[in-house]
Amino acid sequence: MPKSHQRLFQSFVLTAVLLLAVLTSGHSQQSGVSAMVSGTTEPDSIKGISDSLKIQPEKLDSLFYQADSIAYDYKTEQIYLYGNTNLKYGTATLVADSLQIDLKRERAFSMGRTIMQDGDQILIGRQVYYDVNSQTGMMFAGASRLEKGYYYGEEIRRIKEDIYDVDGGRFTTCDDPEPDFWFWSKEMRLFRNDKIIGRPVVFYVNHFPIMYFPYFTFSIKRGRQAGFLIPEPGYNTVDGKFVRNIAYYYPYKEAADATLSLDLMERTGWRLNLDGRYLDRYTYNGNVNTSFQKRISGSTINYDYALQGNHHHELGEKSTFDANIDYVSNKRIWQGSNDIDQDLAQRVTSSMSYRRPVLSSYLNIGSTYTQDLTNNTVSLNLPSGSYSLPSRPVYELFTGNSDRPVGTHWWTNFNYNYYVRLDHTGDVRAKHRTLGDLIWDNTMDSTGTYYLNQHHLGIKHTVGLSYTYKLLGWLNLSQGFSYNEAWMDRDRNDNKWVGGRDYSASTSANFTLYGLRQFNNYYVSAIRHIVRPSVGFNYRPAFPDNDRFYYFGGIGLNYGKRSRTIGLGLDQLWQVKLAPTKDQKERKLNDLLSWNTSTGLDLEKEEKQFSDIRHTLTFHPAQYNSDSFKLSYNTTYNFSQNPYKVHLLDWKPQGQYFSHSVTINGDAQYVDYFPRKKNDSFNAYLPQQDSLRPPDWQEPAANVQNWTVTFTQDLNAQHNILKPLNNNLRTSASVKLTTNWAVDYSNYLNYKTGKLLSQSYFISRNLHCWKLTISYTRRNDYWDYRIVFFNTALPDALKFQTHDNKKY
Repeated sequence: MPKSHQRLFQSFVLTAVLLLAVLTSGHSQQSGVSAMVSGTTEPDSIKGISDSLKIQPEKLDSLFYQADSIAYDYKTEQIYLYGNTNLKYGTATLVADSLQIDLKRERAFSMGRTIMQDGDQILIGRQVYYDVNSQTGMMFAGASRLEKGYYYGEEIRRIKEDIYDVDGGRFTTCDDPEPDFWFWSKEMRLFRNDKIIGRPVVFYVNHFPIMYFPYFTFSIKRGRQAGFLIPEPGYNTVDGKFVRNIAYYYPYKEAADATLSLDLMERTGWRLNLDGRYLDRYTYNGNVNTSFQKRISGSTINYDYALQGNHHHELGEKSTFDANIDYVSNKRIWQGSNDIDQDLAQRVTSSMSYRRPVLSSYLNIGSTYTQDLTNNTVSLNLPSGSYSLPSRPVYELFTGNSDRPVGTHWWTNFNYNYYVRLDHTGDVRAKHRTLGDLIWDNTMDSTGTYYLNQHHLGIKHTVGLSYTYKLLGWLNLSQGFSYNEAWMDRDRNDNKWVGGRDYSASTSANFTLYGLRQFNNYYVSAIRHIVRPSVGFNYRPAFPDNDRFYYFGGIGLNYGKRSRTIGLGLDQLWQVKLAPTKDQKERKLNDLLSWNTSTGLDLEKEEKQFSDIRHTLTFHPAQYNSDSFKLSYNTTYNFSQNPYKVHLLDWKPQGQYFSHSVTINGDAQYVDYFPRKKNDSFNAYLPQQDSLRPPDWQEPAANVQNWTVTFTQDLNAQHNILKPLNNNLRTSASVKLTTNWAVDYSNYLNYKTGKLLSQSYFISRNLHCWKLTISYTRRNDYWDYRIVFFNTALPDALKFQTHDNKKY
């Protein structure tokens, strides 16, 4: 075969492989390269030309082909490959019913079904025509799979390198052989590894056209790509006509991305947003969100802005730096927000912190800045720092070794702890704040009655010493001593750089009792009762001079009279063991019922030394399971008693709180009598792990779905829980009505007044490749609804939505 003919033959194969990259990325090869060619044919049919196919390689790759029969016409310079034609060049293969190569005109043709593949990139069609000189080609009835989508074309033409024209092109993410939906375009141009442009474009659902676009562009780049996002047009009673999320997305390498978006509202102005994220794995990460808006309200125009963001940085040696920014010029910028936290927010806080390991603990340095959005005031801690050394054995201070000494020694039970805090706080009420107001200035109002701006600076040390041991093997004893010392920039008498101290001591004891009762031939086989009584004594001497010190930022001292108190506690727990049955093994209910009781005794009082007795009861019975549903119940009851008014027959509970909840959930089975087949046209040509379904895959006969209903009631009463001051009922339900319909509902009801404080609905409908969600929320004087229709495979690119909200 002449060398030029060989190049033509190879060029056709290479270009056919390039056609495979329609809408996709592939492995491009340089055309016009000599290669080793070999064939497998019937001996008689190739006898006359077998020698001419043996050429010396200029070697980059090898070309292999086979067919049922191969013929060569010397006069017309035509090569014919008939029946089960298979060509392979590198990683690319071509399979066709037959193949004709015109060496004289430098053209090639495939007849019948043609399949071109390079790795997992596949193009299936009928008849391929290719001209080597112009580097152009054509395929009829082409189809290809690209990541989450399928592409079809009545006629595909390669007009330039990496540029293709498609007549009657279709795109869908539906994996059915007969898809539920598709985008159709009369004229479509595809830029390989870049984008698809179509005009006009019609959106079909079940062969019915529902939407028309005069022009449409769709990115097919792999990974994150720069480009415009789909905006959201709509209308509501507050903003009028609007277009939201007119946005441009820009990624920077693999480290960051940003989205710049604009919302235009007919009646209420406009809003500009910039959202960015960045990440350097194992080093730092964060995000920044900024907003600036023009808000029109009647004849009033306001310009507001907000800045939110956070940053986390690993500095090595387990040290970290974190920063959080949350600042708004006015709460108006959140007006109409769908975020309930923003709608209800009264304060926003910004902070910075640095954390570094020191000895066996961490040193923390930071600052906070808090805005009160209601009163337009600022509180700050700038700077603040703390270091806490947890309880450590005293002997390590002398031995230099934290390992416990061999043997039992009484002195090994001594432990110490240390805590230090430095803080500068400021409360700023001035309307027009300057830097001095925020940093240091202490300013009185014009009448000298109160501080407009007030700052404090101080440091506090706390040292503790404790001793614990077990007496007689069952009585746990503990003693402790704590010493505090604080230094501040001034006191209430305006003395500068003053210091003070206080100290206190405590002792406590507790033990545990166990009682067990077993039963034979009963459903309940055993009950265990655990009792933990405890008593503690705390002593603090009088520090009358300490009342001249301020208390701020966790820095302060105890002041006033001497304090001597005794604390009494009794914790009880009942555990149950259930006997085994035919269907179940032995079960344990470890926290069936608990009862915690506590009170205090003030030894400094001459009469009525006991404080109120406080009780907390919890009841957690076993979950009931049946074949169709599960039932669980939990309850908590808190109340207190005046020890001087209660007697055995009249407990006189007060300050009562009762809460209980019931949850029912089960499995709903829906039989799929008509399972839908999947598009497996490409499976035979893919590696096993890349197949659209596993080899032993079968349509499930039934889908198991869960449904859940929860009722929660809480009551508050001063004396009689049956006549509560507040009675609130919360209900939530999540029900899968069918395999495709689901409903979620929740409400918050003031049962006593009958007022519904809030409620929300959420309805979803699966439409095979699409999903429709409808949500509605109402709380007090605010309501909001949202309708979203999106493609499940490409939820960000193919999404249509509308919503409205209003605050009365």
